[in-house]
Amino acid sequence: MSVACGTALAKKLNGDNRLVYSLHGDGEIQEGQIWEAALFASARKIDNLISTIDVNGQQIDGPTDKVMPLGDLNAKWKSFGWEVLSCGNGNNIEELLSVINEATTKTGKGKPVMILMKTVMGYGVDFMAGSHKWHGVAPNDEQLAKALAQLPETLGDY
Repeated sequence: MSVACGTALAKKLNGDNRLVYSLHGDGEIQEGQIWEAALFASARKIDNLISTIDVNGQQIDGPTDKVMPLGDLNAKWKSFGWEVLSCGNGNNIEELLSVINEATTKTGKGKPVMILMKTVMGYGVDFMAGSHKWHGVAPNDEQLAKALAQLPETLGDY
């Protein structure tokens, strides 16, 4: 978040009107650095920044609600001076693109923009979906084959 804020501010100072995008995990936003950057972005009116939080409720140590509950993220980001949008199903690319397009219309108005994107970790793979146990763990060859077989053909080539 700090790097994104610095990059966006540098672009503004240099007369570059392009947007800066950043992506964060809900476990990551438990860190104080994120909230310092959030205050900085608002105070400096860094309105060429669109940040997204992947709100999947999972982190490496378990469910975010058990590790450190995050509370009302919408209210928190608004209280930090951000424009906040929600994407109810971040696993649906059409819905996500629609929210990102809406976010671009909110830029240039004195506030940074935050998208809260609700997702399911491991979406589309029955033995991975919703589990923190696959955070940072690579599947073996058999698990990989099973996972790829469960994904739509357009994703299976990756």
